[in-house]
Amino acid sequence: MRHPLADHLVMLAELTVKPDKIEEFLAYTVENLKLSRAYPGNVEFDILIDEHRPDKVFFYEVWESAKAQQAYMAWRIEAGDLTTLLSLLAGEPSFIPLRTIAA
Repeated sequence: MRHPLADHLVMLAELTVKPDKIEEFLAYTVENLKLSRAYPGNVEFDILIDEHRPDKVFFYEVWESAKAQQAYMAWRIEAGDLTTLLSLLAGEPSFIPLRTIAA
């Protein structure tokens, strides 16, 4: 049986937030979450925080295609959002593209 998301791109982004910027980061990302979820081609977008390390945050994203995710990233870069986000992080985020292979 084919998984319903088999043709979708799942992107997992791992971010480490500067300890003194956690509250600012959370306010910024929660404010922008609605925009991310409404972007064309987005199926799901969740922000997850490690319960034991509040500076570790993960973006779990499901996109209809890699092209939709790339368009989203280009839009965020053009809007200056990526620059703002990076200023709150302790280092470069890690992006892991994933695909579902079975139900």
